[in-house]
Amino acid sequence: MDFLRHLRVLPTASILIWLTAAAISVAWSPRQLAFLHPSHRRLPKCVHLSPSLSCPLGDASRQSIAHHCRFLPSLTPHLSSQNSAESNDNVPQPPVAFRNESSFLLAGDLGIHTHGPPRQSPSSPHPLLSPPRSIPDPYAWLRDDARTNTTVLSHLHAENEYTRLMTQHLHSIRETLYQELLSGMHETDCTTPMADGTYWYYARYEEGVSYPRYCRAPRKMEDLYPPAVVAVGNDPEVPSLLLLPGEEVYLDVPRIAQKENYLAVGAISVSPNQEYVAYSVDATGGEICQFHVKHIASGKEWVLYEQDGDDGNEKTMLEGYGAIVWDEQSMGIFYVTMDETHRPYRVYYRRLFRFDGSYINESERPMDELLLEEDDKLFSVHIEKTLDGKYLLISCSSSESSEVHYLDLNSRITDGPMASNLVCIAQRRNKVLYRVAHCKGYWLVQTNLGGLPNFSLKACPVGEEFNGDKWKDLVLLSTGNAVFDGGHEKSLDGVRVYDPPPENSHGLSSPFAFCVATGREDGLPRVWILELDKDEQVGSGSESNSLVVTKITRLEFTETPFHASVGDNRDPTLPYVVVEYDSLVTPLSHIAVPLSNPMELDARKVLKEKEVPGYEKDLYSCERTTVKSRDGQTEIPISVVFRRDAVSRQTGNKGGVPTHLYGYGSYGSSIEASFRATRLPLLNRGVVFVIAHVRGGGEMGRPWYEHAKYLSKMNSFNDFVDVARWLTGDNVESSGVASASDSGYDTDWCGITSASKLSCEGRSAGGLLIGAAINQAPHLFRAAILGVPFVDVLCTMVDSTLPLTIAEWEEWGNPNEERYFQYIEGYSPINNVRHGEMYPACLLTGGLYDPRVQYWEPAKFAAELRHGVSKDSGKVLLKIDMDAGHSSGHDRYKYLRELSFDYAFLLDKLGLV
Repeated sequence: MDFLRHLRVLPTASILIWLTAAAISVAWSPRQLAFLHPSHRRLPKCVHLSPSLSCPLGDASRQSIAHHCRFLPSLTPHLSSQNSAESNDNVPQPPVAFRNESSFLLAGDLGIHTHGPPRQSPSSPHPLLSPPRSIPDPYAWLRDDARTNTTVLSHLHAENEYTRLMTQHLHSIRETLYQELLSGMHETDCTTPMADGTYWYYARYEEGVSYPRYCRAPRKMEDLYPPAVVAVGNDPEVPSLLLLPGEEVYLDVPRIAQKENYLAVGAISVSPNQEYVAYSVDATGGEICQFHVKHIASGKEWVLYEQDGDDGNEKTMLEGYGAIVWDEQSMGIFYVTMDETHRPYRVYYRRLFRFDGSYINESERPMDELLLEEDDKLFSVHIEKTLDGKYLLISCSSSESSEVHYLDLNSRITDGPMASNLVCIAQRRNKVLYRVAHCKGYWLVQTNLGGLPNFSLKACPVGEEFNGDKWKDLVLLSTGNAVFDGGHEKSLDGVRVYDPPPENSHGLSSPFAFCVATGREDGLPRVWILELDKDEQVGSGSESNSLVVTKITRLEFTETPFHASVGDNRDPTLPYVVVEYDSLVTPLSHIAVPLSNPMELDARKVLKEKEVPGYEKDLYSCERTTVKSRDGQTEIPISVVFRRDAVSRQTGNKGGVPTHLYGYGSYGSSIEASFRATRLPLLNRGVVFVIAHVRGGGEMGRPWYEHAKYLSKMNSFNDFVDVARWLTGDNVESSGVASASDSGYDTDWCGITSASKLSCEGRSAGGLLIGAAINQAPHLFRAAILGVPFVDVLCTMVDSTLPLTIAEWEEWGNPNEERYFQYIEGYSPINNVRHGEMYPACLLTGGLYDPRVQYWEPAKFAAELRHGVSKDSGKVLLKIDMDAGHSSGHDRYKYLRELSFDYAFLLDKLGLV
């Protein structure tokens, strides 16, 4: 690893003198630097040097470096169960994390070129910081990549114990909330059965069982809709099982989870011949999956192992990214492995079965074939199969550029290399993104080619990609206009192609194919159904070999806001598309919408409507409005859900309504106005739940995302604070936020709450949003929940050895570069705590094995908050799950327990306990 970037104890002047001397007069050989190389996995990431090494290095000093690469005894963190400034025998005191004021991290050009981690992308046009800048990192010792340092683990356990003591008075309300959350769901339930070949596939849940069982039941090919689910048990109102006739369990997740403290299923893929299931599981939370293959009928199962070429006695389980794709002959799988930074970068094919169906043992199996390796660390590799199963798609993508390769899966498996048959649709170009779907010999290409603000929809024949030069807009035949032109009015998120045979068209004339597109218009999610046909009006020659849209229909819904998307349609030959619909007050429904006549309401069929025990929709209401940002131009959408009678009781109590504000605002991801039964315990206690759709998300299309990344990221935080000010009526006019009276907004919501009644929440990058918001306006909030929060942005984005860092230089910018350092330094939450000011009560959570947001980020932020804020601030609580990663896995009961903990904290601070 790059040794110099982890110098943390030397004074700035000394380290610059040392760096200059080392750069000019010392020529270290690779052998002398061997102990610094990334392959030395035992070298701690936070290396501390003795101050005696701050002199120019001679040969003897070089030898002493290796001796001093350790945590110095004098830097051992000191933990205490008491805070000397607030000692009180009756009040638990937080653990005191040792603070090393001399510890820092270097950003920029270190002046010595080694084989260590990169400081920037080779394609970056921006200069590195020179001389390098130091970043204070007083809690660097909390980082332990191995998760084995007893001092660090003891500190985390002490934090958990402090949180337990500080919340033990909430035990009763937590249990009440948990029971309410349980009562809001049918513990015995199943998902909507979906057709795939000769089976209906679904997942089934049983009361008291944390994980689902994946099941299937026989299907007659003429059956278009799933049969009724059979309830099994003594009480039909509370059945012990729900199943279809002839059911078989093809993956029993509860059995797999019996020996694990944590379990998340990565992928489940049934072979095309429907005889096998391949699946991947993560048993640590580190998002590194292990692969298994099972013969469904017999139950025989095989664990997949690495192929080391050295047939020793010990076998190493094959590990990688979770995705799995079968070849079309059901003889082998494609899978993806990751590099040392968790970046998916290699695609392999493994042959599993012979032509006669027998399994190939490890000793007889040929070496896995490497199809593609992505060397650019900005790019990650992902695999999928087209919906019709004809092609394997391998995408190499960063946040701003992409490249797609395809492999024809209909050709028989031969001894020749598959990699030679890979075809690139269009080579990557700077800031050009595209993705494809297959449509009967054509590619439907969604792309921003040409610098478009949103994605357009184009088409070209398979085999005639011409690197994108011959892609043609998909136009509506009656007007000649592009159906998706990439403009600002509507955005395109994805397309799926359906090709029902004539016998499934109910006697109606069938077009060439149907395309179902999803995207956004007017800030709301939309679903369009397009009828496609071959273009017969262009004339003869190759130019006529194109597709046109003969009809386009946008599905309409009566509620605002709402959420609509395409369900898990497995069979593209069905005459309908399954649309998922819900709203903030309407539980989820799966609706079969006929492709040929989508607007004929009587022809639609509700396949399954989620039942929420005891829920009365008429008691609740939802609204959508906008808040003007401080720039005086941007309208920030917000979605509001509340219980009618609870809010009406607050009439005349303007400013006193307890309100919870939620946000995310990163990566172009939208926080949809979906139904969540888990919100009901808050709504039933009179809490108004508000979602702020701030810039950085995708709610208003890709420009909404682009306007809050890089050097515009502050827009996300400003938007969130502006919404909070609007809700509280906090100095609205002087802050630049439009008030109800001069903006035409619904006066019922502006100023409805106050700082003493307003809480906020965000997870992951949403935790960054909350951290930056409470730094900017700590007086606006009573309580804040920061779930697995990305709060140490500056240190993390300097460190290219961490997962996601290099790839996310195209999200936040690279603080090793002059262009971005100061900007990121200005909002990184841990670097901007306002010392001496009063902050809200904060609950921070994390997972010990989280690869996305490392556990030390919330741990360091908790320590920084306690060190800096006013003693009159709310308490800072840290809760680290010692058996999990970025989430609690797929254990539904554990999730409800964690949610009840969060809600109890929230309600307590809002005075509702």
